[in-house]
This record gives sequence, structure tokens and C-alpha cells, in this order.
Amino acid sequence: MIELKSVLYDEFINRLRTENDIVGIVSEYVSLQKKGKRFWGCCPFHHEKTPSFSVAPDKGFFYCFGCQAGGDVFRFLMKADNISFMEAVAKVAKKLNISLPEQEKSPAAILRDRETHEIYRINAMAADFFHNCLTKTNYGKSALQYLVNRGVTQQAIETFKLGFAPPAWDKLAVAFQDRGVDSQLLVKAGLTSLRSSGESSYDRFRNRIMFPISDERGRVIGFGGRVMDDSQPKYLNSPETVVFNKRHVLFGYAQSCKSIRDSGQAIVVEGYMDVITAFDAGVENVVASLGTAFTLEQGKILQKQVKEIVFAYDSDAAGMNATLKALETVRTLGIRVRVATVPEGKDPDEYIRRHGSSAFCDVVAHAPGLLDYQLYQALQTVDRSTLEGKAAVVGKMIPSLSQLNNAIEIDGYITKLAQQVQVDEGAVRNEFQKYVNQNKKDKFVRLGNNGHTTRNVALSKQPAAKNAAAEQFLIRMMFEDASLIPYIQVQLDVNDFQDEARHEIITNLWEAFHDGRSLESLALVSALSQQAQEELSQIMVKDGPEGDVTRVVDDYIKAIKLTSLRNLFEKHRLRADELERMGDSSFQQELAESKRINDEIKLLLQM
Repeated sequence: MIELKSVLYDEFINRLRTENDIVGIVSEYVSLQKKGKRFWGCCPFHHEKTPSFSVAPDKGFFYCFGCQAGGDVFRFLMKADNISFMEAVAKVAKKLNISLPEQEKSPAAILRDRETHEIYRINAMAADFFHNCLTKTNYGKSALQYLVNRGVTQQAIETFKLGFAPPAWDKLAVAFQDRGVDSQLLVKAGLTSLRSSGESSYDRFRNRIMFPISDERGRVIGFGGRVMDDSQPKYLNSPETVVFNKRHVLFGYAQSCKSIRDSGQAIVVEGYMDVITAFDAGVENVVASLGTAFTLEQGKILQKQVKEIVFAYDSDAAGMNATLKALETVRTLGIRVRVATVPEGKDPDEYIRRHGSSAFCDVVAHAPGLLDYQLYQALQTVDRSTLEGKAAVVGKMIPSLSQLNNAIEIDGYITKLAQQVQVDEGAVRNEFQKYVNQNKKDKFVRLGNNGHTTRNVALSKQPAAKNAAAEQFLIRMMFEDASLIPYIQVQLDVNDFQDEARHEIITNLWEAFHDGRSLESLALVSALSQQAQEELSQIMVKDGPEGDVTRVVDDYIKAIKLTSLRNLFEKHRLRADELERMGDSSFQQELAESKRINDEIKLLLQM
């Protein structure tokens, strides 16, 4: 393994980036046609008929204008083959016939890597052990019949490698120790537990249907076990180990990732059987959150592949509460969310077995969006016949409304909310405005004279699209001509860049410049987040600006500076309004600062 921060590593990665043929590598997965300086094809990461996937060989980037996937050759291989960064590095090195550099490791690191490797191996052995017990021994006859009665096919048993843990206390422990497996490693893998005396161990899973849990690369990292009677607990998962943390994994993802990627949609359910039944019925873009609250880490796994998540949790009270918690988690990821309420109070497993996959797909297709679902839930749980109830519904919905980025949507939902609770629309708008002001929201901060939401001064005077183009092209020009950086830094600060991803790119670019490191765009990719990598890819595959360089750069600097100043002006103006309402005399200082900024804006406009 290479030490990631070593000089040797940086030189090696840069060599691979420079010498690889990204068009040749991508062509192994996508049929590309050359148009101008770039190559185009249908994106391998989402279904499309019209090519929107572009490769810029001179820049070493790919970018899809449809699903926004982008990056360098390593990022492409990571997504296409579902492998790690280091595995992608090794793959490119092999294609170039370049040996991987060796880096001496500490004894502790060597021991840790060896132990992790052994736990992966033991988990794979355990999956085989449980599967064989289910399908090839008398131990598993009752479990096999149970699955058949539940409608689980032989194909599903093989696809998910279902198994059975024998009822004996130490069947697995003895079998594995006879094969030379260290008993301590069995405990560390979560397959056995130490007795209270600490002198011996016993099998953690006994008399349970076994569901192997795999990571994104298909490696078995843990297990879930289900009883076949009314014993408790009904489900038992592996404990947290060096390779298993249920917050970071989705059951069924290894089997479903291709369908999820192709469809651009993931259906998230609660249980193992929900996934297996749906997948076996042909609904293959489905995963489960391992019976726990949907986590941000699980959301980020799906964020790489999808534009939309549909939650199809159980329809009981617990399921609805889990759904609401999941929605709060996903809200921050920028993924479109819908919620499928399975009829008859059934879970997806039972509903599909009773009505078929077409009926379930119809439920998913007609699933309402996030706000419609939240409004429905609020109306179901609150008595809106009272003034207190009406206020409670409005209070529940306004925080979600404030997260929207579209003024038309906000207006529409405010109107709908007022109609549903039968209150004056103006009163709802006033409550919305009050919440926004109190929480210092800068996107939608004023209600116009006609009562409709309007964008703030900064955004109305400087369209977001124009400012985005200025930031993007300025970044591109700095990458292509590093001599521009000192000139631009004199006039702009990194905080003048409004977009979070472009702010990250600029920060890394300027740090690299001042550290004397290579400023080629390829040299920075590994230091960027996925969002920033995709943004940089888009910037580099687009056609560059034309015209006099000095004039173009000055125009972009002016546009970016104006947007930054107008946003700053609005921030101080709103703060002054708030302080004045509170009776705080310091509002005059905020007014003075906003006036100073406004004067600077006027001066800049005259230039």
C-alpha cells in the first residue's frame, strides 16, 4: 500500500494521470465519437438515448451534462467498476505497465491490514458455511421450507446467498477452529461472543435465517439473522467491527447498484425481505437501511448514483416516523425525494407477494414529493379544526418551505397550505417571512407588495447563471495560465466565490500555487470532494471563453465582486432591520456598513 501523503505517491499519481489514455480507457465501457476536440457518447452512469457524456483528452477529464458525473480517469474507473481509489490507481498502472511504488509500513499498520484482510476472508467463509447449512444439510430443512412459504425462490436464495445458522451453541466456532481460524479473530469478526468467564466463545448467530451484508464492492462485512418463530430479538445484526458499521452500508446495494445507477433512482425499504422480494419480482433498484434510521452516510452512498430516492417504509406509525427522520437526513444532500405509502398498511414484501410487482411499481410511480408527504402527515396528526391546530400545521411546514430554492414553488405551497388549513394566505406568508428573518436566510428574504416571495437585492441585480459562468471561466483561465493568479488574488478573496464547490477548487488552486506545486488541473483532483471534482470536470470540458484575455478576466472579476458585495450589503441591511426591531441601537453601525458597501458597489459599476 502506498502512503497517500508521500512525495513518492504524488509523483506516481501525477505520472499516471499524465501518461494514461483516458479516451482509450473510457472506450472500453462507452462507444465514443470525436466531435471537435472532445469525444461524446451515451453516459454509462445513467440511462439516456442522446449522448451527453463528454471526454476531454487534453484535460484528462470526463463529464456528463445529464447526470453531472465527472472526474479524472481514476474517478471514472471507481464509478464504472465500483472500486476504491487505490484499486483504480493499480488498474491504470497495470494498463501502462508501471509498477506500483512500495512504501515501508510500521509493524502496527502491517498487523492492522493483515487482521482486516483476515476478517474479510472469515466473513466470506461464514457466508459459505451458512449457505451450505441452508441448502445442503438437514439443519436447514425447516429454514428452507420457511423461505419457500414466504415466497422466496431458489434464484433469490442464490443471488443473496441466504443461509442458516444451526441451533448448536458452537457449530461455527468448532468448524472454523478445526480449519485453523484464530478464535480471537472470530470474536473480532462478530461471529462469536466470549463467555462471561472469558475462557471460551460461542456462536453469536443460532437457529436463524442468515442474510450476508456486503459493502459497495461486494465483500461480505457482516450478517443479519432472523428467527423463524416469535423469539426475540426478531432480527440480530453483527456488532460493529473494523469492516462493519451499519450506518455506512445498505443491504442489497451490491446486487442493486447497477439497476440503481441505470435508472437514476433508488427505492429505500426497511427490511431484508422487502429487498429480496422486490428484487426477485424484477424491481431491482431497491436497498434497505438495515432496520435503523436512514443515515447521512447511507445517503451519500446513493448520492453518487441517483437523482431521486423513493422511501417505501412500512405504513405503520413506526414506519412513518422512520420516514420523516429519513427525510430530514436526505434534505441536506440535494437529492429529489418522494415517499411511497404502501396501501393496506402492508410492508413492500407482503404487498408485492399479494398484488405483484406491477402494483408496487405503480405505488412508487405515484409517490408524492417530500413537501406533499410532510403536509399530509401534518394534517393527519394535528386537529386543524382549532386555531392551535392550524398554527401547528403551519409551524411544521414553514421550515421545510424555507429550504426550497424556487420562488414559484414557495408561492404555490404557501397557497396550498393556506387552503388546507383554511386560514388567510397573507397570514401564512407573514409567518414564513418571520421564520426566514429569524433564521437569517439569505435566499428568499422579502415578500413583495403583492404578497409574493421575491429574491433578495443581490440576486435580482446579478443573475445566478451569469455569476456562475464568471466563476467557472475564471477558474479555467487560472488553470491554463497560472500567471493570472497573483493579479486575480489582489482583487478577489476566496470568499467572493459564492458556489461551495468552486470555493473549494479556488482554495486548493491558490494553496498549490503558493506552495510551488503543479497547477495542472489533474494534480488537484484527489484533494477535492466529489462535488468539487464534478464541478471542475464540467469547467474543464466546456469550451473556453474567447476574446482579449485581459478584458475577459477583468469582466469576470467585476461580475464576481459585484455579486459578493451585493450579498454582503443585503446581509448587513437585514441585520440592521433585525436590530432595529429589537430596539438595539447598534443597528446604526450596521446601516453605516451597508451604506459603505453600497457606495463601493456604485463605484465599481462606474468603472
